[in-house]
Amino acid sequence: RKASLKIHFRPGEPLLGMVWQDGKSRWADELHLDVRSFLRADAAMAASLRAALVVPVCSNGRVLAVLEFLTREQAPQRAGVHELIDAAAAQLSSLMAQKEAEARLRRSEARFRAVAETATDAIVSVDNAGTIIYVNPGAAQLFGYDRADMMGEPVTMLIPDRFRADHADGFKRFLRTREGRLIGKTVLVCAYRRDGSEVPIELSLATWQEESAPYFSAIIRDVSKRQQMQVELEQALEDERTTAFRLRGLDQAKNTLLDAVAHDLRGPLAALRATAMVLQGDTEQPRLTAEERREYLAAMKTTMDKMRRVLDDLLNVEAFKSGQMPFRLESVDLSDLVRRTLEEHRSALGDRPINCSLPAVYAEVDAAKIERIVENLLVNASRHTPKGATVEISVKRRGGHAVICIDDTGPGVPEEMRTVIFERLRKQPGSSREGLGMGLSLVARLAEWHGGRAWVEGRPGGGAAFRVAVPAASLDRTGTAR
Repeated sequence: RKASLKIHFRPGEPLLGMVWQDGKSRWADELHLDVRSFLRADAAMAASLRAALVVPVCSNGRVLAVLEFLTREQAPQRAGVHELIDAAAAQLSSLMAQKEAEARLRRSEARFRAVAETATDAIVSVDNAGTIIYVNPGAAQLFGYDRADMMGEPVTMLIPDRFRADHADGFKRFLRTREGRLIGKTVLVCAYRRDGSEVPIELSLATWQEESAPYFSAIIRDVSKRQQMQVELEQALEDERTTAFRLRGLDQAKNTLLDAVAHDLRGPLAALRATAMVLQGDTEQPRLTAEERREYLAAMKTTMDKMRRVLDDLLNVEAFKSGQMPFRLESVDLSDLVRRTLEEHRSALGDRPINCSLPAVYAEVDAAKIERIVENLLVNASRHTPKGATVEISVKRRGGHAVICIDDTGPGVPEEMRTVIFERLRKQPGSSREGLGMGLSLVARLAEWHGGRAWVEGRPGGGAAFRVAVPAASLDRTGTAR
């Protein structure tokens, strides 16, 4: 034994190496006589060993081991001994092959578990009855179960109800045909958690066989965060597109505004300059009568009022938009307020007849802002009512609201324009270039701030009926507004 441990045996060398090489058993006599046939002849002689039987253990044509039997007796080789030893070696080879396969399986399982147990993805294995036979920690964490609670349970515990029928059909089809639509593919589906919620997952399904029975393993990845990131990315892109569109709109609005301001101020300024030149020339060599002078001065005042309205519309809309417009509420009689505003801005309607119906109706409003609403509606009516046509002005109480009504007999407002006409820089069809198209926008914004609204209706017989509703003031028992 000591001599054997010192030797590194190689295929083809006497005696074990020869058996190792050709896989044939051998019997050797007189070991100590021929060192060429037995490398340990000296050790054999010292141990009084005279003969040896060397037998290979083979499996599938491969030598798994070489057995060496030594004896002190010098006996001739007996018939049938080789056959008997070879049969025993064959049994031994079968046992060794089985042990080797078991060892490989254990190593394979150890590698699988080393990978599966530390994997961040979920891994679930199922047998051919659809029963869970393995769950890694990642799967237990993803689905919210203890591993023991999942083992031995049907895999349908993880499948939403709406998918179970398709799963059952596909499972039966695979058992029958060994063909699966999802095997070897990665798909996006939903799975159930323990708390009943659903989680979007990426599923990769594989199959293997053991004793002709199929088994299945699934690698499962939670993609909810990835989908959320995708949604957020798409929303960011949509926001970017919206912002870009808005910026283009603002740029276009800016250009439109500048064009409108230039147009609507250039005309009045030219008129003022011409009138001023006439009056200036008249001071050097008076030719105008006092009445003509008053007419020129009145025309200048009218022109300046138009310019003031243009600038007021612009400044008020911007102040309202930025939240810098101050408001002071008080209980007022809307009819009285409308009547005073009409007297102050009667010239805006020219010689047009006015029909008024102004009973006392109280509301909690900012009087200055309501005057601005009425003034803008009067100017709007003057622009769209033919000269000599009647303008109707009234104040009514409807339910909990006080409503200011101004009707004109102009071309009216098409139904498709009745909402957008209150947007900035929008003008009524057929309107003149005078004004920035902000007056009605300011009317709507001021009405909304009071908790009301502005709208326009068609008028029987033609024309437009503009309405502004604000909350009416409550009344005490004596009928006094408070």
